[in-house]
Amino acid sequence: MTHAGFFTTDITPPVGANIPGGFVASPSTGIHDPLEISAAVIAGDDLTLALVGVDAVSLKTEDVLEARAIAEETCGIPAENVLVATSHVHSGGPANDVLGTDSDPQYRAHVVRQIASAIAEAHSRMVPAQLGWAAGCAEGLGWNRRWVLRDGTHRTHADPTDPDVLDNAGPSDPQVLLLAARDLDEDILGFIGNFTCHTTIMGGRRFAAGYPGAWRRTMQALTGGTMVFLNGAMGDVTQVNKLSDQPQKGEAGVERFARALAGESLKLLADMHWTDDPALAIAAEIIDMPFRVPDPDQLAADRELLETSGWPSTDHEVIFARERVLLQQYIDEVGAARCEVKCIRIGDLAIASSPGQMFCDFGLSTKQRSPFADTMFVSLANGNIGYIPTAEAIEKGGYEPTLCRGSRSVPEAGDMIVDASVRLLESLA
Repeated sequence: MTHAGFFTTDITPPVGANIPGGFVASPSTGIHDPLEISAAVIAGDDLTLALVGVDAVSLKTEDVLEARAIAEETCGIPAENVLVATSHVHSGGPANDVLGTDSDPQYRAHVVRQIASAIAEAHSRMVPAQLGWAAGCAEGLGWNRRWVLRDGTHRTHADPTDPDVLDNAGPSDPQVLLLAARDLDEDILGFIGNFTCHTTIMGGRRFAAGYPGAWRRTMQALTGGTMVFLNGAMGDVTQVNKLSDQPQKGEAGVERFARALAGESLKLLADMHWTDDPALAIAAEIIDMPFRVPDPDQLAADRELLETSGWPSTDHEVIFARERVLLQQYIDEVGAARCEVKCIRIGDLAIASSPGQMFCDFGLSTKQRSPFADTMFVSLANGNIGYIPTAEAIEKGGYEPTLCRGSRSVPEAGDMIVDASVRLLESLA
């Protein structure tokens, strides 16, 4: 008999803490809605799994490992059976270093404790449960933000009406995947929801969870269930579409997403098939991910620029010079990045995850090659190794492949992660 438990806790920082996700430090001026951690614990006869969604731009790998270790000590769930993923919200707290915004060690420690606490609380609330899952579609929300120019290069957020712009440089993924849990009285306990889009809609200087938070709140109001949000391969997918007159920014844009995703979720829930004994399994592979290395001559020029310009700075040239210097220091310290590819089976639903901010091509490829009918693809899970662009994107340019701490892996990284994911999924089938 399956058991399931859910719990949500608050991680909203004090007003005045920096909001990462832009090029410069941005002190918050208020709170629009709370930042949260949501945890689900699902247990069968022989295996207990924890899946956690965090309202943060990303988390350091060492912080996730610490949180998982504390959770194991607290409630006994093996650390390797825990998946922790961030929503990549750009109106969250200083949980990681992003361009001109450095993380806050005290806030990071708080998030670590809250992740472990949420897992333990969800574990303590487990009851006999039935699970169901289904896949749907929410068209017209996410769009690929990269464009092919007439000269063959790529540009991020180009104007599609520009005569030099030919076409999108990549796909989007409108699939909505939902796993639901209910108790034996058929009352909803919670959900795991998966969609693919940057969480950059809200904007402004107030803390906000963006569309994942609005989707969670809507589902809670309609069903009473807690939702764990897992973002897909959204590295090159945002809500921005300059050919559409639909709301794309602020509260109106967030609520549009929430209505569309909740509406599709309710349709999936209405026809869902339930089981009280789905197969549960998990497998993982650790890849030592090589880095793209900064050019030595460029580094020398970068150090000279930093000496003459000083820090902090709002100049993008100075910001990226600092990024390359700090990246080289990190490479010298670690040699290669820890890339944990983790796959989970829950009945006939699969979840493939990695710490990359994956381009959409890789998510679609994994889904197509998966032996499971429905596969969630999850970015920024169990750490952060930055953008994972396609090799073509690295060659042809745009914002995402620009070498920095947030975009540093070799061009083969995406294929390495997809191949590892497929191997693991096949082992679980």
